[in-house]
Amino acid sequence: RRSVAVRRFDGQTQRWVDADASADAAVDRDELTVATFNIWFDDYHAEQRYLAIADLLCKRRPDVIVLQEVTPAALAIFLGQPWDRREYLSASAVGGDTGKYGMLMLSRVPITRASYSRLPTRQTRGFLEAELAVNDTRLIVCCLHLDSGKSSAHLRAWQLRRIFRAQRSAEDAVLLGDFNMRDAENNRITPPYCDVWPTVRPNDPGFTEDTSINLMRFDARNKKRQVRFDRVLLKGTRWRAESIALLGTKPISPELPRVFPSDHFGVDCRLVKVRGRGQPRR
Repeated sequence: RRSVAVRRFDGQTQRWVDADASADAAVDRDELTVATFNIWFDDYHAEQRYLAIADLLCKRRPDVIVLQEVTPAALAIFLGQPWDRREYLSASAVGGDTGKYGMLMLSRVPITRASYSRLPTRQTRGFLEAELAVNDTRLIVCCLHLDSGKSSAHLRAWQLRRIFRAQRSAEDAVLLGDFNMRDAENNRITPPYCDVWPTVRPNDPGFTEDTSINLMRFDARNKKRQVRFDRVLLKGTRWRAESIALLGTKPISPELPRVFPSDHFGVDCRLVKVRGRGQPRR
C-alpha cells in the first residue's frame, strides 16, 4: 500500500498541485452521487471516446468519479477538462506499478487521504482508496479493478477478500469499479455489503457489457456477451442507495454509429443520507 497525492488545480500556475487536506473542512451532504467507468484503454477512436465520456460526466457532475483502464494519454485528457479543474480534487494511480493503465478518482467532496494497493494478480491490478470528509464522519470510497476472464474466478475471490479486509474498520464504504464477476460469483458479495443494482432494480439485469446494444464491443471480439461486470457495493448504515443507472449506452455521434464511449457502460448511483429510523431528510 502506498500513499497517493491528492491534488487540486491551481488557476494561477495552470497546474495540478498537492492539496492541503487540513484546509478543507468536512462538508454536509444529504445525498451523494458516485459514478464508475471502465474507459477501455484501446487506441480505437480513443480521444473521441474519452471526450465523450468526459462530456457525459460533465453533464451529470457526480460527486465522486472513478475511472479504470486510464492510460497516461487518457489521464491528460480527463485532467484537462475545465469542469473538473474548477470543481474537483484528483487522485490517480497511473504508470509505474499499475502497468499499462491505472485509475483516476475525482471528487467534489474533500479527501483527507488516498492510497493505492496492489492485489494478488496476473494482470497488474489493484485498488485506489480515498477517505472523504463528509457529514463529520469517515466515508471510504474504493475504486477497484479485478482480474478478468473465467479462468481468474478463484483469483477474483482472493482479490475481493483482500479488499474487504482492507475495509474492515470502515463503518461506511462504497466499493465501485470493474469487478469482472459473472452471476455465478454473486455469492461472494455478502453482508455487510449490498450490491446496489439488484437491490434497487431487481427486475433489470443491468448489463454493463452488452453486445446487443454496444456494437463496438461486438465488433472488437465478434462474440455476443451480456454481463454485469461494473458494480457499486455499499457498506454501512449512514447512506442508502436511492437510484442507479447506466452511462454511455449510445454511440458517440451519428457519424460513428458503431463507436461507443467504451466497451463497458458506466454506472451512476445516487446515495441519500439516512435519518432517524432509516428515513432520509427530504
